[in-house]
Amino acid sequence: MLRSVAKSCLAYAYTHSGMPHLVGRVRPAGSSMPFIVGYHRVVESFDRSRNSAIPSLLISTSMLERHIDWFAKRFSLLSLDEIGPRLESNQPFHKPAAAITFDDGYADVYYNALPLLKRKGIPSTVFVVTGLIGTGRPQIFDRFYLQLRILQQRKLPLARTVAGALRSTGADAARIKRVECASDVPFEVMTTTLNSFAQEQVESALALLHEQNPIPAHELEQMTPLTWDMVETMHRQGTTIASHTVSHCLLASERGDTVREELINSKKMLEARLRAPVNHFAYPDGRFNPAVVKAVHAAGYRYAYTNCLWRDRNFPLLSIPRKVLWERACLNALGTFSSSIMSCHIHWLFDRKDRCEHDHSERL
Repeated sequence: MLRSVAKSCLAYAYTHSGMPHLVGRVRPAGSSMPFIVGYHRVVESFDRSRNSAIPSLLISTSMLERHIDWFAKRFSLLSLDEIGPRLESNQPFHKPAAAITFDDGYADVYYNALPLLKRKGIPSTVFVVTGLIGTGRPQIFDRFYLQLRILQQRKLPLARTVAGALRSTGADAARIKRVECASDVPFEVMTTTLNSFAQEQVESALALLHEQNPIPAHELEQMTPLTWDMVETMHRQGTTIASHTVSHCLLASERGDTVREELINSKKMLEARLRAPVNHFAYPDGRFNPAVVKAVHAAGYRYAYTNCLWRDRNFPLLSIPRKVLWERACLNALGTFSSSIMSCHIHWLFDRKDRCEHDHSERL
């Protein structure tokens, strides 16, 4: 609550001091970077869905409409296919521009977000995980989070239980120690594990955990990915379809050959199905480093999008800033939508380039 009050006060003071207007005036005309916003799942009810899903990946249809209406009053809402070439050729944006994007390729984006956007005539981009399309299999982090919630309900120690499963698969002992040191909070245990191990190792541990503590099928059904028919329909209707790797592995934690395969195979698969070039890529969870950026360039992508302000000086168009929002990202201390807080997000007031939560240094 104290954090929420402080955030609300800061946003109110910033907005009503005239600073946003001043920031706009001191920039050269047409020089500002378009604001690119990212979302994940779009659900009918946030309160109902948050009981089994990662809350920060959710936004309700009603809140998404509130966000979009706010953007539409202040920006030209363009597609990434329109924004990318302008950035490439240094064409100015005479009016502030923004773009709406969705990560991971959830079916609920097709059912809940696309009708809303189509009704309002607003373009969008969907970054899809090609290896999951049409499989009905949820993302690894969704399954991991659900698994941890089940362990929690059974009053099992989360960090120790996950560490034990990793140990059974022959995982590195030093990295297992990091997981054991995590506090018994589902999101923290999940994040620590995914940060420390390659996805193949995590999948092996999850298989063991699921065998011992099965996840109910109806829980998983709420997180299903898009089908190829949905993807092709969206493409025909004008939605930009872009790559988010084959398996949503965290590229900065993988071997170089795995990174290349994830990037190249995803692009090839989409281009073959859509019969169109795929120029855009989004880094899973915003994780990247110089080696990953070079691999994205080598795979033939023209534009790539992050979740922070960090830019690669050698490949600025492969490290385009993007802000990820969710249901409560713009709520004030009273729990209502705040235009002031949204304005602060637009100006990245709550973020600093030198304090990104991810390490973008060379690790591969």
